[in-house]
Amino acid sequence: MKLTQTTLAAAVAALLLAGCSAEPQQASTDHAAHAAPAVEIVADPSLPPLPIEAIGTVETLPERYPESWVLVDEVSFFKMTAGKIIVLDLLEEKPARRIKGMMDKSLIGNFVQHPTRNEQYIMESFHERGSRGKKFDVLAIYDKTGLNLNKEIFWEETGTDRLQALPERYSMAVSGDQKLLFVANFNPAASFTVVDLASHKIVSTIATPGCVLTYPTGPRSVSSLCSNGSMLTTVVGSDGQLQSQQRIEPFFDTDTTPIFERPAIIDGIAYFPSFNGVMHVVDMSGEVAEYKGQWNMLNDVEMAANHRPSGLSFTDYDDQGHFYTIMQADGAEGTQSHGGHQVWVYDPVAKKKVREIDLPNWGISLAVTRGDKPLLVVTNGELALDVFDATSGEHIQTISDIGSDTPLLIHKAL
Repeated sequence: MKLTQTTLAAAVAALLLAGCSAEPQQASTDHAAHAAPAVEIVADPSLPPLPIEAIGTVETLPERYPESWVLVDEVSFFKMTAGKIIVLDLLEEKPARRIKGMMDKSLIGNFVQHPTRNEQYIMESFHERGSRGKKFDVLAIYDKTGLNLNKEIFWEETGTDRLQALPERYSMAVSGDQKLLFVANFNPAASFTVVDLASHKIVSTIATPGCVLTYPTGPRSVSSLCSNGSMLTTVVGSDGQLQSQQRIEPFFDTDTTPIFERPAIIDGIAYFPSFNGVMHVVDMSGEVAEYKGQWNMLNDVEMAANHRPSGLSFTDYDDQGHFYTIMQADGAEGTQSHGGHQVWVYDPVAKKKVREIDLPNWGISLAVTRGDKPLLVVTNGELALDVFDATSGEHIQTISDIGSDTPLLIHKAL
C-alpha cells in the first residue's frame, strides 16, 4: 500500500483509533497476527522542498556601544538568582529588536563597565544548594562584544564578603589609570578588594573602617563615604598595595543633614545632593578627595513647596556637563526614596537649574546616554522605562516588554 503526504495523516489517525478501540484482552494476543500492514511513505514531487532550518546564529556587538544603548540592571527582587544585565537600544521601535544581549547576575549582583577594555564586570553570589548552603562571592568578567564569560575570580581568599545591597553605581569602580578594579566589601566590616586587570588576580584587600563604596579618585586612588560625614581616600601603588589613607573633615551630619551616597561625577567633580536640596561638591580629580563647598539647589519658592531630590538611582549627567535628578514636590521626612514627578537639570558649574522635564508617570530611577543628543530614560512607578529627548523633554516611547521585573538601576553604555 502506498500513501502520499496528503493521505498520511488520515492513515495515522485511523491506526490510532483502531488501537484505542481494542479490548484489553486483545493486547495479550499474538502481536504478529494483528500487526498493521507496512506503510510505505512516498514524497509528493509536486511539493516544494522544505527550507534549510537555521540552527543558531552568533552576533557580535561593537566594542563601542551606540549612544542610544543602555545596560539595564535587572535586580530581580522576585527571583533573586535570576537577575541580569540587559543590553537595550532605547530608540528601537520594534520590540523584537530592542534587546541586543544579556548577562546573568545572581543575588543582587554589582556591575561596572571598563571604559576602554573589551570587558565588563559582575560581582555576584551563589549558594551551593541554590537557596541555602555555603555562599560563594564571584567576580565574573565578560567581554563586551560577545557577552562571553571569560574569567571567574572567587572571593574566598579576601577573607570578606562583597557588598550586597540595593544596586549602586559605585559599588565597584575602575581606577583612573584603568589598570585596577576596586570592589566594595561589607560583612559588616567595610573594606574594598583590588583586582589587577592585566593578570585578573586579586592583589590586596584594604580596610576602610566606617567608610563604604568606591568613588574613583585620581589615577590610582579611591574614596569612600564615612558614617561620621567625612570621606576617606585610599591611595594604592601600581601593584595595588596600600600606600596611604587620608580623611577630609566631615561636611555633613548623618542625623540632621544627610546626603545621598549616589552622586554624579562630572569631569572628576562629584556632586552629592542632600535630602533637603543642598548640593555638596567634592573634587575627586586629584589623588586625594577635596571638599569644595555647597550650594542650594532650590530657590525660596521651591523650598516653600518642599521640593526635594528623591528616588533610588536618581542622579546622572550628560556629556555637556549637566546634572540630572528626580525631584518630588511636597517632600517630607522619610520620602527620600519615593521618587518624583519631574526631572530637574542643572548647570553645576553655574550652580543653577537650566530646565525641568515633566514626567508622564511617577519616576524612581534615571540614566542619561552619551553624545550630543542625549536620551533620558526613567524607570517609572509601574517599573517600565520612559524614554525622553533629554534636551527638549519630549517623550519618545515607553518600553515595558524586555522581561525585566525591577529595573532599578540603568547604566549608560560605554
